[in-house]
Amino acid sequence: MIQANPSYSRFCLLLLATCLIASNYCNIVSAHEPARTSAKSKSKSEIQKISDQIDELVEQKLQQSGQSINELSSDEVFLRRAYLDIAGRIPTVKETKEFLRSSSSQKRSDLIDELLDSYGYVSRQFNFWADILRVKTRMPGNLSGVSYIDYLKDSLQENKPYDEFVRELITSDGANMKRGNGAVGYYLRDRNMPEDNMSNTVRIFLGTRLECAQCHDHPFDKWTQRQYFEMVAFTGGLRYRNEDTPKAIDDVRRMVRKGEIPRTAQGVVNRLSQQVTYGISGGGTGLARLPEGFLGEDGKEGEIVVGKTMFEGKKLVDSKVPRNTKTKFKRRGNAQQGFIPGSKDLQSREAYAQWMTDPGNPRFAKVIANRMWKQALGLGLIEPIDIIEDGTEASNPELMDFLTETMIELDFDVKQFLRAIYNSKVYQATSYNKDISDPAEYGFNGPVMRRLSAEQLWDSLLVLTVDEFDQRKSTPTAYNRYGMSGDPYENYEQLVNMSVNELKNLITELSDKSMNKRKRQVDPKVAAERKRLQAKRKQLQSQLKQAQKRRNTPQIRKLRIEIAKTEAEYKKTLGNGRSLLRASELESPARPGHFLREFGQSDRDTIENSNTDPAVTQVLSMMNGYVEQKITRDSSSVLMQTALTARSGKECTDLIFLSMLNRKPTAAEAKEWKYEFESAVKQKDPAKIKEIYSDLIWMLANSNEFIFNK
Repeated sequence: MIQANPSYSRFCLLLLATCLIASNYCNIVSAHEPARTSAKSKSKSEIQKISDQIDELVEQKLQQSGQSINELSSDEVFLRRAYLDIAGRIPTVKETKEFLRSSSSQKRSDLIDELLDSYGYVSRQFNFWADILRVKTRMPGNLSGVSYIDYLKDSLQENKPYDEFVRELITSDGANMKRGNGAVGYYLRDRNMPEDNMSNTVRIFLGTRLECAQCHDHPFDKWTQRQYFEMVAFTGGLRYRNEDTPKAIDDVRRMVRKGEIPRTAQGVVNRLSQQVTYGISGGGTGLARLPEGFLGEDGKEGEIVVGKTMFEGKKLVDSKVPRNTKTKFKRRGNAQQGFIPGSKDLQSREAYAQWMTDPGNPRFAKVIANRMWKQALGLGLIEPIDIIEDGTEASNPELMDFLTETMIELDFDVKQFLRAIYNSKVYQATSYNKDISDPAEYGFNGPVMRRLSAEQLWDSLLVLTVDEFDQRKSTPTAYNRYGMSGDPYENYEQLVNMSVNELKNLITELSDKSMNKRKRQVDPKVAAERKRLQAKRKQLQSQLKQAQKRRNTPQIRKLRIEIAKTEAEYKKTLGNGRSLLRASELESPARPGHFLREFGQSDRDTIENSNTDPAVTQVLSMMNGYVEQKITRDSSSVLMQTALTARSGKECTDLIFLSMLNRKPTAAEAKEWKYEFESAVKQKDPAKIKEIYSDLIWMLANSNEFIFNK
């Protein structure tokens, strides 16, 4: 414990209470860089053998109905598809040109490896798993989800084996805000709802829906209500509190109750204690109590049951029902939970996790293999992917078995598993663009054409707007006005070492309303840079007017580019770029009304709640929203700067098509827009030329070719 002294107290107060939350986002690159496992850790030949076997099994299935895998997609289509599927965005015009110019026979496999090792892959996978795991920046009860978000990103960045990742979630314990301990967010997401957490666990990782058995025997599957609570028992005794909570925190809370600290400071005390006290403890008793109103055929309300696995009915730990235990209930907070005196911590969660992730588990490897297949190809071999019953059969059983075995043989390395799919002929074939009425009948001639997710669409528009986007930023925080700004992990580390007096001083500082009104001070260096850029912009605009008077076209073009660059630099000093981040780096999920939510981003309240359904608000957003405000009207946007470098109407058309659709225009398209540009040039009307730029960009952004992944 750090000893209290006046100088140290003042240091802590200055460090922790420098400012209350002034903004929700921080645009600083994360200092934490987890170790990475490269996609190239296995040889191309080893992966290609898996890819070839996939193609062979697909061909065998298709031949039964007289079909075959579609012809190979063009380089342009493959390029765009690979970026969207692996990195979650379209390629830049530079990336497009480099790939299309390459004559290497291995350029497709090289691109796959490059993208799998990029931060774009982490960003794409984060969006995918955040929807499944219902990850939020602010969890229920205003609890911070920062550590949970960082844990998920770290796991993806280091390519943590999937089975290890799941075990860490299920066995997690300790403080929520302790550095590197974010896996506890998995339980805190369902705080005080152990039954719901078990239902979610089985649905996500075993592809089975048990929710109906929580209230009665399952009407459509074999599971009984008793079996449901036997599974719940593995997390019996779980507590949603950090066992290492400092005594000083509890002392301060008691002082508020006794009136020794003003009641007006209650909000501050609650917020500070929340950062320290919330966590997970209790290894699991292996016991649960059947609920009041139990309706199952086997058991009675209040009866204590021992944990047993749902498939084999095995006891994983030696749980024993305590003697002389009455079948009564006690209320704890807002949740009604069975109270089992005399139960012992038997680490049943550890046994539960080992059983869940064991290669011999009949569902674990199959479910993740099916999920990844669907992510890459657009449709699962088993649909729906989370309603698997004993009689459920895949559309291609042999392929499903092979993929399941491959996942196990690869030691649950999801990156290598996807690498094998991406290198297959079926993935690189032209897409299937017709409606699929029966998923069980689809033989996978090629990937299913599908609309971009909200995150893919946002991130693709971002490529056309800003230069730097594939970077990890510090996780957005969402503390209220009673919280502390800055690094939440440093805040936690400081708080757990504070004495009661130091905490009281901090509470006083944070409770002072004048602190809330204090304006954010601008860094003198930033202020000086803004002043310099303003002067430069004014000078360039003056030079532009002179060049226009002299009708010096080359000089006009050059000055416009310089002005656009200067404007972009100036906007960065204003912090406007904080909202122009990849979806994975924004608040999770985005707030209602944001572009992402308009286009179907999940609200993260239920599992896989995102959608790609069309809506009128989406049309309005594309017509009058982001594209017009951030791209066509803003000459500093990447796409407009690219267009401004063009020396002719043809070159401009080519650059815009390459930027947005990652291909050159067809002869008919080129002819149409060449005529438009030449007409404007003859009129010597710069405004008209820019209007044509804008019309072309707007038209392509609203086209199916841009919004769909072929």
